[in-house]
Amino acid sequence: MGIDINYDLVAELDTSEASASDPVWNDMGGIAKNLSTALNEVLYQATYYKDKGWGSTEVTGGQFTVTVTGDKKPGDPVSDYLTAPERMYAFGAARKTQLRIRHKSDAKAIVWPVTLANITEGHGDANQPNALTITIHGNGAPSFEDVSASEGQ
Repeated sequence: MGIDINYDLVAELDTSEASASDPVWNDMGGIAKNLSTALNEVLYQATYYKDKGWGSTEVTGGQFTVTVTGDKKPGDPVSDYLTAPERMYAFGAARKTQLRIRHKSDAKAIVWPVTLANITEGHGDANQPNALTITIHGNGAPSFEDVSASEGQ
């Protein structure tokens, strides 16, 4: 039995322009040092008389978010896409794209329409790389697509 290693995760961002009909998937692995996901579930909590003070919870919704921290790397397609002025300093449609996530050994990928939020260059110490952080918010439900197990490796 093995363990699930984080670097076997493939996270790809569609870096095509909004007018493009086909996505252009680029691996975020060249800039990402840490990637954390959350479902940010919406909860309905209630206490009923019959339960004598004990509560019940229903999950009624949620929003998928991914926080990525890494380095700005000029020439990397994802880094250039995220930090382009027409994206970083714009709002609305300029921040919409798609995210595709899968494990390298999986033939199924999760594909989400997303909004890019909080695109931040960290700057910092003179002798260190320029840090890049982004929060990616899912819009609606994901879809699932078949991908070649060797694609994006």
